[in-house]
Amino acid sequence: MSGAALLITMAGRGERFARAGHALPKYMLEAGGATLFELSLSGLPLAFFSRLVFVALGAHEEDFGVSAFVKKKAAALGAPVAPELVLLDGPTGGQAQTALAARGALDPEAGLAIYNIDTYFRSATLARTLADPAARADGVIGAFRLGRRDEKWSFARLGPDGSVTGTAEKEQISDLALTGFYHFSRAGDFLEAASAAVAAGERTGGEFYVAPLYNRLIAAGRRFVADTASRIVPLGTPEDLAAVPPGLFAEGR
Repeated sequence: MSGAALLITMAGRGERFARAGHALPKYMLEAGGATLFELSLSGLPLAFFSRLVFVALGAHEEDFGVSAFVKKKAAALGAPVAPELVLLDGPTGGQAQTALAARGALDPEAGLAIYNIDTYFRSATLARTLADPAARADGVIGAFRLGRRDEKWSFARLGPDGSVTGTAEKEQISDLALTGFYHFSRAGDFLEAASAAVAAGERTGGEFYVAPLYNRLIAAGRRFVADTASRIVPLGTPEDLAAVPPGLFAEGR
């Protein structure tokens, strides 16, 4: 086990799901034989991380018992350590700002991976890349090949040596779309870049996203690599939920 932390951001209100008639928080909804929480985390190499930090809404603790839910589901998934929860008073201005809200729970010199609860992916190489300091360089960005035009994703562009030369949110700069798995070999790199972006008001479509932060770090000389998933299933909208294959969770067990 490394000294790295896995930070899961799940502090949104899930308004699209609420408008579609769902009463539960998005991560508690079920599809493919499990909750979206279980589906999303089931593709991650949990054994690599020595800390699991979840950022959720305080209102979800009172109304839905999010702490007990997270502890039960994380244990069922085989998480090697007990989860830690950071509860917020309300939604933030985007995932990067949500992750920043947990900075008190992070060691700036240890590794950090940020992920969400509305994407399922599988990668046969991610665990191996994360475990190799030379291979992971300054961080690993989860990706997949997108064979069509679809700018709802975030994207990365690679250079001749295979390292990431640029990232973009909602702008298709390549056919390499991102899974939402964002890793930094040093958590301080994320904290510094995110703090600067928030202070400068650098939003995309009104939100502070994680993907564009890599551009700041690349410009400062950091080197990042992409890990390409073999399977990805989006879980972010009611339409995505309706399209999830019935046995998806069992597929990866």
